[in-house]
Amino acid sequence: MRFLFLAVGLGALGCTEAPTIKTIPAPVECLRTGPDVVIISIDTTRADRLGFSGHANASTPRLDALAAKGMVFSNAIAPVPRTTPALASMMTGLAPHHHGAREVGEKMTAPHTLATMLRQKGWATVGISAMPVAGPDQNMDRGFDVFEVDYDAPATAIASAALAKIKDTPKACPLFLWTHFSDPHFPYAPPAAFKPEENTRGCDKIAAQAKAGKLARYRYFENRDGRSARVLDQCSALYDAEIAFTDHGIGRLLDGLSDLGRPNPLIIFTADHGENLGEWGLFFEHGPNAHDASTKVPLVLSGPMISPGQTDMVVSLEDIVPTVAALTGIDGQYTAGLDGESLLIPPESRRAMVVGESGSALHARMGGFLVAGRKDKLHCIHGERFSLCDHPKMPRRLFDRRADPDLQRDVSAAHPRQINRLARAWKGWPAERTRQRFVRTKDHVLVATPHIDGSYKTALYDHRSDPLLAHDISRDAPEVLRALQARLNRWHQELDKAGGPGDARTKTEEQALKSLGYIE
Repeated sequence: MRFLFLAVGLGALGCTEAPTIKTIPAPVECLRTGPDVVIISIDTTRADRLGFSGHANASTPRLDALAAKGMVFSNAIAPVPRTTPALASMMTGLAPHHHGAREVGEKMTAPHTLATMLRQKGWATVGISAMPVAGPDQNMDRGFDVFEVDYDAPATAIASAALAKIKDTPKACPLFLWTHFSDPHFPYAPPAAFKPEENTRGCDKIAAQAKAGKLARYRYFENRDGRSARVLDQCSALYDAEIAFTDHGIGRLLDGLSDLGRPNPLIIFTADHGENLGEWGLFFEHGPNAHDASTKVPLVLSGPMISPGQTDMVVSLEDIVPTVAALTGIDGQYTAGLDGESLLIPPESRRAMVVGESGSALHARMGGFLVAGRKDKLHCIHGERFSLCDHPKMPRRLFDRRADPDLQRDVSAAHPRQINRLARAWKGWPAERTRQRFVRTKDHVLVATPHIDGSYKTALYDHRSDPLLAHDISRDAPEVLRALQARLNRWHQELDKAGGPGDARTKTEEQALKSLGYIE
């Protein structure tokens, strides 16, 4: 048996190269010795915006039905709230600094994925992704007999593409299918049939400008002059509509699987990360902070082997690989030494904490973050008022954000002391490695934020009673703080030893990041 590997979608990025087609070695003989396994992931989907999580404006009947007959994990966390690191953790069972991709678009270097494991045991493996940063350029196709990237294709098209590929798989083979939908990613532009009844013209205009490449997105990411807050309700309604449309596409996929004679698979539903809608001052974006809005994701296990229910034990996307390995009976050499733990382990026997970090602030002009930008492009350290910026092809410059938020006018000559102060501070905070770090339990989260004095400032939150993470309770819960701080200290040591992301990216990867709004 021999399948084709297919990578497409570059035309949507403006590339004219023909699709890359490869043949790969045939897997071991196919025998139906295990269940069909289906992973459904959605880009940019908050855990709190689905019907089964209690969101009043949600219209997600297919996912709600899936959750009703499955196990819902209400405290699931992405180790980094960016697409490539999170999905690579989902597919390897490893933390980002162990699988190699700590930022969006970076290459995953881990040799073994869930697809390689299942393929070697006789599963036919099919992957369909709507995101160019979750595809062959990042080595996310490893282990798939068929892999296709249809950049920004609507949910119904992704479902149809997956079903078309499945038709070609031998019926004797158990199936492993991964589909990654992209619809809820900003700019929010759902199909007309799913648009809300209320007026959304302001957010529609933003979406049109972004689609046309005529929007400096960072100006909305940080609520410049209140512009983001003014359209928040409109954009929030469109965001819900995008999720509703994706639910519709997922329904098409599930119905099609049944029609193709694969009616009762083991299904894992989740997201790579969420989306900030104003939390901690970040709008219509995810990644540069570790708020629950970005790091908390939906997670459901459903299938004939799963008893319905719900649990609030804290879990990670890293836990999916060991869980599927246990349910399919492929535990072995590749599952030893993973960072994740099987979700089948009783709560009392599981780790009590998970750890993670934010992504980098990739837009240099996002002044709400200590260090922003990319080390091979414009990057800055931001004080309360002034920003000191470097560029590989320009001299170091100083800007006054109060008068010049777009960082256009160099004021170095007038403020030499500010240059010296920011330059000293910058020595300890490199571009693309200056990030928030966090430790989470089922009740609390401790967040460490880089500070200009060279230290991390920590804040402790009770995320159950304070879902907005607005109130630091460090003084009120000293014992909790000590326990989480001890784990945070070990996490600091591990990440600092691992080094950081930010390697040079290819032109194709640059185009992908620009098209998604991560960089200008």
